[in-house]
Amino acid sequence: MKAHASVVIAAGPADGARGRTLESASSEPPFHFRECDGRILIAASAAAPIGGDELSLAVAVLAGAQADVGTVASTMVLPGPTGAPSSMATRCTVGMDAHLDWFGEPTVSVVGSNHVVTTTVDLDATATCRIVEEVSLGRSDEPSGRLRLVLRLERDGKPVVHHDELFGPDVPGAGSVVSVGAARHVLSAVLVGVEAGEPRTEIDGECRVAWLPVEDDAAVVLAVGPDRPTVMAIVTHLVPELRRN
Repeated sequence: MKAHASVVIAAGPADGARGRTLESASSEPPFHFRECDGRILIAASAAAPIGGDELSLAVAVLAGAQADVGTVASTMVLPGPTGAPSSMATRCTVGMDAHLDWFGEPTVSVVGSNHVVTTTVDLDATATCRIVEEVSLGRSDEPSGRLRLVLRLERDGKPVVHHDELFGPDVPGAGSVVSVGAARHVLSAVLVGVEAGEPRTEIDGECRVAWLPVEDDAAVVLAVGPDRPTVMAIVTHLVPELRRN
């Protein structure tokens, strides 16, 4: 299955839904857009991605808009009957003096799956963002599938972050062997428009989190741990900027 969806978010009245209006949206199954409590949420109208699926999403935040975009539920990445890989490509553009919060539910890498997630964010020189991506490596009591995560962020046409990770039981020297150890949950985030300061880290039991400045007003957050609640507890302790409003 090949499917595409797009959403355009424009500036709204100051007392509106977080300073934005939903200007336009179009979608094909399995994508479906919903508005809820000031957020724009992406819901699944069919099981996806399944091996062989090619999915894409475009998010445009126009000048002056404040957008909060996420997903209704976790994304289950499932193997297909042919063994072909699946992919999900998201491109976000954020205009002048605009802000994008991208905070979705986790992607779950199911055993036997092979999936590539590519997220590209293009910021205007005056735009800001908070991009948060989470991954669960397998369901309870099962190994993960093969999963590649690519996150690239550019500001004013210049790269700020390019983060590329590969997980899976068949990936030599990566995934559960080196990158995350025995951890089952991985969080990566990029924040632009913050006081980056100095690097900071925290280790608490099986959880590890790091705040890594990449520019004076931009930082990357990387965290791993045994499950989502434990990871989010340590992340929000070290990085209050990642607490949900």
